[in-house]
Amino acid sequence: MSHDGRRGRARARRWTGRALLTLPGLLVIACDLVLEKGAPLRAGRMIGLTYLGAAALGLLAWGSLLLAATARRGYFRWCARGLVVFLAFIAVGGQLYTWSRYRAFLSTSSMLVGTAMLPSIGQQLWFDSGSFLRAVLPPMAAIVVLGLVQRRVAPPRRTARRLAGDLGMVSLVVMALVPPRVDERDIGPMDALYVSGMGQLGRALWDRNPCLARAHPGVRSPLPVPKLAARPARPRNVLFVLTESVRAASTCVSYDPDCHTTPFSNAAAPGRLPFTQMRAVDSTTAISLGVMWSGIAPYASREALHSAPLVWEYANAAGVDTAYWTSQNLLFGNSGAWLQGIDWGHYVSATALEPDADLETGSDDGGLVTYVNRELTSLREPYFAVVHLSNTHMPYAIDDADAPFQPQDPDTGPLHAKEIANRYADAIYHQDRAVGRLIDAVRARPEGSRTVIVFMSDHGEQLYEKGAFGHTGTLFEPEIRIPAWIDAPAGTLSASEERQLRALRDTPLTTMDVLPTLLDLVGVMDDPAMAKLSSAFVGQSLLRGGSPVETPVIFTNCTELWACAFRNAGAIAGTHKLVGTQADHAWNCFDLATDPLELHDLGPSGCGPLAALTEGTLHGRPF
Repeated sequence: MSHDGRRGRARARRWTGRALLTLPGLLVIACDLVLEKGAPLRAGRMIGLTYLGAAALGLLAWGSLLLAATARRGYFRWCARGLVVFLAFIAVGGQLYTWSRYRAFLSTSSMLVGTAMLPSIGQQLWFDSGSFLRAVLPPMAAIVVLGLVQRRVAPPRRTARRLAGDLGMVSLVVMALVPPRVDERDIGPMDALYVSGMGQLGRALWDRNPCLARAHPGVRSPLPVPKLAARPARPRNVLFVLTESVRAASTCVSYDPDCHTTPFSNAAAPGRLPFTQMRAVDSTTAISLGVMWSGIAPYASREALHSAPLVWEYANAAGVDTAYWTSQNLLFGNSGAWLQGIDWGHYVSATALEPDADLETGSDDGGLVTYVNRELTSLREPYFAVVHLSNTHMPYAIDDADAPFQPQDPDTGPLHAKEIANRYADAIYHQDRAVGRLIDAVRARPEGSRTVIVFMSDHGEQLYEKGAFGHTGTLFEPEIRIPAWIDAPAGTLSASEERQLRALRDTPLTTMDVLPTLLDLVGVMDDPAMAKLSSAFVGQSLLRGGSPVETPVIFTNCTELWACAFRNAGAIAGTHKLVGTQADHAWNCFDLATDPLELHDLGPSGCGPLAALTEGTLHGRPF
């Protein structure tokens, strides 16, 4: 080969090597923009520039570390190799996994919130290891192959190797210490968001930053509840049966003689009064419980959320016997700290029933119901009791010997969508057997004819209908429309109360009305001493017609009590529902009366003032 030919070949190799160095960063940016549908570049000049700046740092980090990793000698090559493989593993593969679950990436906000959920997150990855590995292995394999090709095509010179190592480390440090944020929003490609999030989490832990405390519920300091008089319209007890992650579409909300999904409660409460259009105002367990137990909107101040009394404290003030029986592990999300200080007359939680209770699904719901059925004899009338079930939380506890929905698989990846949907149905079926036993036991007791049973879920569950799995990530119907019904024996409701409840069968309702309804059933809402405290309630008792249908209700998973893992928001007024997430490029509006599956976006103008109201209430957009 001639001298010029050799020079041309060497030049081609150098340019090929340079192109290979840019390839990892460019692939990350391209993948990110495809997933986000180019939204960051269309969201305004400042956001676009911030995104491009973070992307440029990512390009520099990938290229520099890859060049340093392909050196033939030098100790830093091993550090660089470890870094690029780790970044491919977690900053790309891990982010792709998170996107498949929540349609969002891990960032500073979600990592700070996640400090309250680290054991839960680890357990989730253990149960969902197949999907996680499918997300992380391709990026890791790709970076290894790129490194080998780069080393063969254009191994770095000594000077370039040293410079690359310095540039790579500097760019990572800048990404970690200078968060790409605009108006408190995390902006950047998935790799930059991860590195920045880890840097800010480390900094917050080092500084003992108060933002970490705001990501945890902490211990409440409730306002004192004055002595109350319980004077319900009819003498009655109240049993609130609460479950987790059960969506309305997967149950028989109304009585159905051919019910296959929840046949046991269906048969045990054939005369129940259903609410077919009940919606949670969020899709996160902790926030849902706070709303239903306090009556305070999730967007209220941290001080308001911390000072609000909970339903048991009102009942105690009225001299009503109280109980909280739950199969939930109260280490889940530090919820035990949130409930600290409540004086229950009767209480049990998962770890008292099973010392090694699962963190996600808790102890066996059937075992809890067996315990409750024994404890019913100890309740003093009138009573207010909560039975809180948890086995329908992911990864869904089932009875393999009684699982009619097949085939099923605990893997939650998109390739197993049918199998995980069946497992979810089997978990609901398994739990419903326990619910049926509970209802039968209550009704068999002497006071059963005086006991009103309220059944509800905290939020729903998405099974890839909107591109995601689970809950917390969005506010679409699968994640927020929930089963709700009241089973009231003859004589436990006044004629007016029963008429109001029947009229609400197909009326759009939200969980903001739950606490006023429970307190109305207990009989304290008309006590003059309640006036100041009840003025903070957003909703109204369903026994009195509930909240006006056209009054807008705000939805969000972003709260000062639990911070905000994934930005989302929305609102509903009548049948028009507004919803947006951090992955969206605009507000989505749906008319649920004609489009219950949310397939036809009407645009924000289709929801009238809801977009402006939501942005004003929540101080901005989620996207």
